[in-house]
Amino acid sequence: MIGTLNLRQRILAGYVVPLLLMVGVAFAVYLQTQRLQALSADAVAAGRAVALGKEAHVGLAQYQRDMRGYLIAHDRNALETAAQSMARATENLDALAKLLTSAEQREVLARLLKTIDEIAGVTGKYRELVDAGSAAKALQFFRQSNLTELSVRVDALIDQIEAHELEILAQRDAEQTEASATLVSVTLGATVAAILLAIGIGRALAVRSTRTISESVAHVSTASTEMAATVDEHERTVTQQVAAVSEVSATVEELGMSARQSASQAESSAAAALQALELARHGTRAADEAAQSTAGMKEKIDSLAHRILSLSEQAGQIGGIAKLVGELASETNMLALNAAVEAARAGEQGKGFAVVASEIRKLAVQSKKSAERADALVTEIQNATNSAVMVTEDGSRSADEVMATASRVAEAFDAIAGAANNVSENAQQVMLNSKQQAAALSQVTDAMLSLAAGSRQMAAGTEQTKAGIENLKQVAHGLKAMV
Repeated sequence: MIGTLNLRQRILAGYVVPLLLMVGVAFAVYLQTQRLQALSADAVAAGRAVALGKEAHVGLAQYQRDMRGYLIAHDRNALETAAQSMARATENLDALAKLLTSAEQREVLARLLKTIDEIAGVTGKYRELVDAGSAAKALQFFRQSNLTELSVRVDALIDQIEAHELEILAQRDAEQTEASATLVSVTLGATVAAILLAIGIGRALAVRSTRTISESVAHVSTASTEMAATVDEHERTVTQQVAAVSEVSATVEELGMSARQSASQAESSAAAALQALELARHGTRAADEAAQSTAGMKEKIDSLAHRILSLSEQAGQIGGIAKLVGELASETNMLALNAAVEAARAGEQGKGFAVVASEIRKLAVQSKKSAERADALVTEIQNATNSAVMVTEDGSRSADEVMATASRVAEAFDAIAGAANNVSENAQQVMLNSKQQAAALSQVTDAMLSLAAGSRQMAAGTEQTKAGIENLKQVAHGLKAMV
């Protein structure tokens, strides 16, 4: 599946898979944290229930002591203190009722409240006797009552509630310890798995991406070699064209000499006219051949320009990929920096993660530098291909000029042929025809000079194209060595 992705998609995949794993880890950590919070809340509630039970127990004991003190000493202050103690005990038991969650505990609390009501009834009875002035009866009632049994029952019920809540507290502490250990194990295990997965995916993507770039560089080198061969062929064609121009110039010079001789030797005008006709036909064929060669050369130049433009577009795509790598390296650097900050906040537990974040930052910086170097090389390739395109455009224009000049040469040779026919048919007009022929030959000579100059310019452009292609090959070899 990775082989079907482009370079940008491969890089994104290398980051997405570990990121998804880390998201899953974060969700698991969140669930464990919620569980820890719930266990902590249960433990706090159990501890609070134990404390409330003890405070209620103390309040009830204080209430009974104060009531016994009133029974013995008839002190009204003892009644007020007893009322306050009972109020505190009742308030604590109401708060305790809100914290109890099990039906068993609520049943025990109901029995406790019923027992407290019985104690309040007994103490209220002997209080009434004391208030009525029957202290002896009140004391006798106190001795005969089951107040001691009720007090023991209260102690037992409160101890039962406290024991159950202490059991819950111990259970929640154990569960918290287990959940904390699980959270640490999940976090460390998932982090190590994410790191190993990221390294594995990164290596796989790096191998495949390097292979893809190497293949592209090989294609560039092959295209450069083909372009060099085409330019060499173009250079040979230009050389042949220069030779043909020289030959045509020599032929025109000979025709000029023949025209001058025909003016002074009218007797041989017919033979000279036939010779001029033959030479004109030869010149026409040479001009046609030059035009055909120039047309073929123009097609090859246009093909070369298209290939260079395609190479420039590929280089631009490589530059875009290099820029994307630089941007992802910058984002990776920022993510690693944030991870280092979070690891520093975590203290001793985050030291290992901080080391990993530091190494990731170093890799991100190196990736960014490599991307910048690749981008610079791509810029040089594009500059070289732009220069090559300009040279091929100059060559194409020169080829058009050569074709136009060859056409004019062919027309001039046709005029020469017509003049030669007229000389052979009408020897009396030899002098006039010779002058016309000399003027036409002068124009042909000028055209040949222009054609020679254009050929020299085309040869110079070919040399520049060869130099640009050589630079392009060197850049391709450099990029291949880099990857």
